[in-house]
Amino acid sequence: MINYIAHWDRILIQSRVEIINELQDYNFRAICPHDKSSKIKDYYSENINWKISKTKFFDVNAIFKLKRILDNLEENSIIHVFTLKSGFFFMIATYFSKKKFNSTLSITGLGYLFSKRLNTKLIKFFLKPIFVWLINKTFKNIIYQNSSDENLFNKYSKFTNNSHLIESSGLQGNQYLLKEKFNKQLKILLAGRLLEDKGIKKYVNLASQMNSDNFKFYLAGELDEGNPKSLTQRDLEDIKNNKFVEYLGYLDLKKELQEYDVLISLSDHEGFSRILLEAVYVGLYCIAYKNSGTEFIENFQNTITVDSKDLELINDEITNVLNTEKSVSLNNREIIIKKYSTKNIANSFNEIYKLDI
Repeated sequence: MINYIAHWDRILIQSRVEIINELQDYNFRAICPHDKSSKIKDYYSENINWKISKTKFFDVNAIFKLKRILDNLEENSIIHVFTLKSGFFFMIATYFSKKKFNSTLSITGLGYLFSKRLNTKLIKFFLKPIFVWLINKTFKNIIYQNSSDENLFNKYSKFTNNSHLIESSGLQGNQYLLKEKFNKQLKILLAGRLLEDKGIKKYVNLASQMNSDNFKFYLAGELDEGNPKSLTQRDLEDIKNNKFVEYLGYLDLKKELQEYDVLISLSDHEGFSRILLEAVYVGLYCIAYKNSGTEFIENFQNTITVDSKDLELINDEITNVLNTEKSVSLNNREIIIKKYSTKNIANSFNEIYKLDI
């Protein structure tokens, strides 16, 4: 039995379900918060409800709740923890549990803790001794999605055990409806969690600046109230009332992404942008601020990264797409399936799990 742990059930559904479906030799248990409406029970052999608040950045009680769950697992169980936040909680819970596990951490992005704000620098400073003290005692393996995060976090935490670079969380191409033709009025999309770091407000400003019959701007995503950089409910209401952007809420990307023409990413930082990978595969044109988690798209057709945070440059690139003779790149799809398929990622995970059996 392999135990997957995360502070949000959606983290263990998305691409992780596709990965565990590839790994038929194992049974999987999900340890995450969920309610009756959650689909987690449909995908995992077993599930345990880790009761952690979604609205708190740091839920102290959740650490001790996780400790009690760990106390009931078998000694030397294989555990795979997803995200740095869940990994920190797991480190503390494991220390108090006193049980030994074969543990792997997937850092899908350094996120809030490594942003450049003064308060996060202070938090990072005070948490560093805990990471240095416990990280090597807790995790045999850490999986990163880009080398920049790998170098930065290993240096910060002084992690010296097994470090693995596995780009992306995989993509199963046959599950997506593919784009065949482009709309005369370009449909522009930004999709992701509604965080300040994702450039949501910049995107709304961009839409108002580019007010034209040639474009229609859409925003998909939901609030992440446990993240200090989440937009507020009031911010969301303002977006819903904005005449330049149509708010979509949750978007079924596998079925609906092909309805749009251009995917925009204005994130300050990414681990490895899954939405960009999906958009490139489906056939959209992609424009992104350049960072360690988006620069991979430079290897594909119909994509551009922008070094500067100047919205005028994004404006220019969207206009360029409008005036381009547009076609879907079949070459992009071939590269993605060859390099970033779910099967490839599952095989990489399997090599790590085999060392722990």
